[in-house]
Amino acid sequence: MKGKLLICVALVFVLASSSATFAHHGTNISYDEKKSINFEGTVTEFRWANPHAQIYFDVKDAKGNVAHWGGELNSPGVLSKAGWTKRTFKAGDTIKITLHPSRVEGVTVGLVDRSHPILLNGKEVLGAGGNSID
Repeated sequence: MKGKLLICVALVFVLASSSATFAHHGTNISYDEKKSINFEGTVTEFRWANPHAQIYFDVKDAKGNVAHWGGELNSPGVLSKAGWTKRTFKAGDTIKITLHPSRVEGVTVGLVDRSHPILLNGKEVLGAGGNSID
């Protein structure tokens, strides 16, 4: 009886952990990494949370219309190794950032393109290739 219970518990653990692993690795499905869009905007929120930090910002077009965008970054653990903290960006900061847009038409979110630098108030905080700038 103990053997069957142990097998059932192990099976549940394996199934639960494998589904979480597969669900997490959908980045290439969600974002079009063949396209990049450059933005200059104003930070509205910086969310420092697992599994990925998020940066939200407003962008004005030529007519003054505002679009609300969100960018997915790396995990807080990886970002902290590059010198970032939960206070790296704050509401009102000006940023220049490049995103790989969502594959869903009309959705204003994207994956931060780490092959381009991120500028915060005119200063590089993440260099091209994802290198931290001191």
